[in-house]
Amino acid sequence: MMGSIKRNLPCQVVVPPKNVVVLIAIVIYSSMNLVPIFLNLVEGEHFGNETKKIIHSVQNFSSRLILNLSDGDDTVSADEIAFKEKWPHIKSKLCPDNVPSSRKYGRILFNLARQQLGLRNLRSSSNFNEFWTFWPDHSTAYVNATSLSSTGSSMTVAGSFIHVPLWKCANNNIRQNLMKYLPGAKDVSMQCSAKAECWVSLIGGMENVAHACIVSVVRDPISHFLSGYNEYEVRLNTKKTEQLRSNEGLVAHPLSFERFTFGEERRFEQFIVDLLTSPSDIFQYDLAHVYSMTGILNAIFDNYNRGLDGYLPLMNDLEYNYPAFLNETCPHVLPESAFIPWKKDERFYHASEADEMGFRSAAEAVWKRGGRESRALCIIHAIDYACFEKLQIEDFCKKIYSDDSFSKIIEV
Repeated sequence: MMGSIKRNLPCQVVVPPKNVVVLIAIVIYSSMNLVPIFLNLVEGEHFGNETKKIIHSVQNFSSRLILNLSDGDDTVSADEIAFKEKWPHIKSKLCPDNVPSSRKYGRILFNLARQQLGLRNLRSSSNFNEFWTFWPDHSTAYVNATSLSSTGSSMTVAGSFIHVPLWKCANNNIRQNLMKYLPGAKDVSMQCSAKAECWVSLIGGMENVAHACIVSVVRDPISHFLSGYNEYEVRLNTKKTEQLRSNEGLVAHPLSFERFTFGEERRFEQFIVDLLTSPSDIFQYDLAHVYSMTGILNAIFDNYNRGLDGYLPLMNDLEYNYPAFLNETCPHVLPESAFIPWKKDERFYHASEADEMGFRSAAEAVWKRGGRESRALCIIHAIDYACFEKLQIEDFCKKIYSDDSFSKIIEV
């Protein structure tokens, strides 16, 4: 039975002061320089090769120790040591070969997160898979026209590119700039209803999709969730979604978190409870802004038996970093115009970024407290961290993942 993860104070492993370690290393290094002289006196000039190898190895080790020691804290957290020991195996379970194991571990993670909030386990009929399988709209596809060649009645596309969007990962900004700097780029969502069929139709067959350069942009999973919550709330409480609320029955049957006022921390806390308590009731189109980023990995693998060619693990300075990322990842597919730095354009940003209603600041305050809601968020985003290994894992989440209560359920 999975237990609630306890918040124990981390014990500290004391490391000797660095000046002492450096002194020891210097003594070792100097001693190894004196050994050959001593051996020459005892054995003559041609002492054994094995002895030389040992001396050389110890000299290398001690010299590297002297050079690599850097300034910093002289203590190492036991949590950090436990995390480094356990995480590689946990990662291999949650995302083997970069394929999310959400079908196997999704329910387990949801239930463990629920336990942090004092909730019972999910019923077998509850719908939670959508959290890890959502595939956003508006993929941007580009076919390199110079690569088209006719062979009889068939046509082969030698070069094609697809940017798979992730909501709250600069999706609008990237899509609009790709359309601007890539003449001929097309918005997949406008082509057909089924995205999988659309890629095949637009690029020219399943074989060409298999060889296309497919990329995306990701961000820290916790930051993504907080930003997604803000976007969801803003959309839910503006005229833009009045019809959606009516269609979903939310006007007559508001969700529990809506009892609290805008910008109140308790509202975000209850939102997490609602999400984990009755996902089949709360899951709807706009809520997908908080879904796991691994949904695109599941979709691409399920439809095309492949993964991404690359992903950019940051969102700052996109006007420079994204073109440079494309140049490195898809150099033989895109024209030179795609690699030119973009110009910033405020039209490509969401109104929710102003946080006028205080949703984002309230969510951040709850996260920073490091309470049970924070533990739950770390747990349901473990697969994201496992699959997008370039992302820096939050220190608080490292403590959760290194806890025995977590590692044991991942069959470590």
